[in-house]
Amino acid sequence: MKYTGRIFVFIFILIFQYSIVAYLYYENGYIEEVNYIATPVMLFFGYFIGKQFDKVKFYSEKDILTNLYNRRFIMTNFKKFAASAERMNSKFFILVIDCDNFKEINDLYGHIRGDEILKSIGECLISATRKGDITARWGGDEFLVIGYMKDETDLTISLNKLEEKLNELSEKLKIPVYVSVGSAIFPNESKDLLELIKIADDNMYYCKGLKKKEKIT
Repeated sequence: MKYTGRIFVFIFILIFQYSIVAYLYYENGYIEEVNYIATPVMLFFGYFIGKQFDKVKFYSEKDILTNLYNRRFIMTNFKKFAASAERMNSKFFILVIDCDNFKEINDLYGHIRGDEILKSIGECLISATRKGDITARWGGDEFLVIGYMKDETDLTISLNKLEEKLNELSEKLKIPVYVSVGSAIFPNESKDLLELIKIADDNMYYCKGLKKKEKIT
């Protein structure tokens, strides 16, 4: 959780309070004791108010179940990601990750266990991605990863690491968890968020279709 609200309130109170103290000293030539007491009291209440603001902002950007970023955060901040990439003359990939057999997991093990699986997938994505990558729950059993890249090698490395970690997840949970991943690259394939997600989604379903064909054969 960031400290933006608390820092802002602290700075505002300090400037406001010491401006009043300076003015009263200039007018009266002395400072009353009440002003010394007022400052820490105001800072205490300011900290509380700022903390509530930080909490509201934090939970407005986070998925409650997985503690990953949510759809709202991605939609709100995509232009910043794009502007940053263009400024650095760089690219980024968007990965769409879908749990293939999530309905089966819910039917066999129940919704509580299903929620635990989603949380575990979220933890797996965090451990498989780099520090600067953005991981989010897009909705239901679908997740997003956004990461800056220099070339196709960065994407391949990320995909391989992700696949490795997700395979380990099935062994750890003692439950078969199958996922399909699709990718899209900004700005090569599009500069629009929804178009990029559509491309990645189509690639993900193509991957899912190949798996079904392999099972049949």
